[in-house]
Amino acid sequence: MNTTELPLRPDVAAFVARVRECLADLSEEDRLELTEGLEADLTDQVAEHGGEVLGDPEAYARELRVAAGFEPTARRRPRLRSDASVAERVEELQQRWETLLAHPRVAPAWTVVAALRPAWWAVRAWAAAVVVARLVPGWYDYGLTWLPGVPVALGLALLAVCLVGSTLVGIGRLWPGGRSAPVARGALLLLNVAAVVAVPVINGQLDQQSWNRYSQGYAEAQRGDDQQGVVNRGNQVCNISAYDAAGQPLQGVQLFDQDGRPLDVRCYGQASRTVPWVLGDVTRWNVFPIGVRDHPARRAVDREDLSGAAFPTPDRATAPEVTNPLAPEPAEPEKAPAGDRDKKDGTKAGTDDGSRDGRGVSRR
Repeated sequence: MNTTELPLRPDVAAFVARVRECLADLSEEDRLELTEGLEADLTDQVAEHGGEVLGDPEAYARELRVAAGFEPTARRRPRLRSDASVAERVEELQQRWETLLAHPRVAPAWTVVAALRPAWWAVRAWAAAVVVARLVPGWYDYGLTWLPGVPVALGLALLAVCLVGSTLVGIGRLWPGGRSAPVARGALLLLNVAAVVAVPVINGQLDQQSWNRYSQGYAEAQRGDDQQGVVNRGNQVCNISAYDAAGQPLQGVQLFDQDGRPLDVRCYGQASRTVPWVLGDVTRWNVFPIGVRDHPARRAVDREDLSGAAFPTPDRATAPEVTNPLAPEPAEPEKAPAGDRDKKDGTKAGTDDGSRDGRGVSRR
């Protein structure tokens, strides 16, 4: 079998060179895959059928591109002038991005990514809600773990608003989600980049906060039950309603334990939600009942405002009257002396005696 390679003809070399020029926008791997062995194949065809089989190199390059799944012709990328505006630069970036997405190897993957856009809108809304929650003055200790710093109701409301806004931006119904202006697209790109950067930062802060809560709970457990305040049936007591023996509510009751130590009913985060009694400038947590605020006051300046603060209303207005054999019975009213009693009742006694005497005389 004859395996002698034919010499490369000048017309074949020029044809292949022009084909490769038409494929210059493709990657080196794609060009090599499309043109590998092209010189030898064309040389054999020219040797058998003549040079007219070569035809138009640009048309041949278009056929190769279409067969491989590429666009028939390469998109030209005009160079921007040095004085190009921001809008023109954004437009150029948009065109290059669309060209990349149209690549046969990128398009299938981008189709899957595009289907996941609603999930990204939700993540972007969550990141925005966390940022807004951090801007709310003060700090609420009992909020959601993944949306801390604000009450649960407020956190869910913020998340709902951010979710609606992020969705409207994603579908192009709210600025800068529309595609009418390059500036809007640039603003949307910056917002997305900010959200991407914020997600790991927020996640790290939430992890740190969870660890701090765990460390605080562990430290409180290590201090022992005698340091945990008052516990009733497994629940920590945060306030006490006191009544006297007659069942009437009392205010300003100071309570101490068997060793003379003041009861401490402070609960976690209670300082921002209550108005405790004070002795001079010292807060006393053993005097009851403790006043309650209708909204948390997290800053010292907010705690000076007592609007909406009041003593809690107990479940019962009065309590049953109780007795104890060790408690002295209430003293009875003192009786007046006999002489005074006779003076007070003299008229009545005289009347009664006269009546009796009258009856006695009549009997005689």
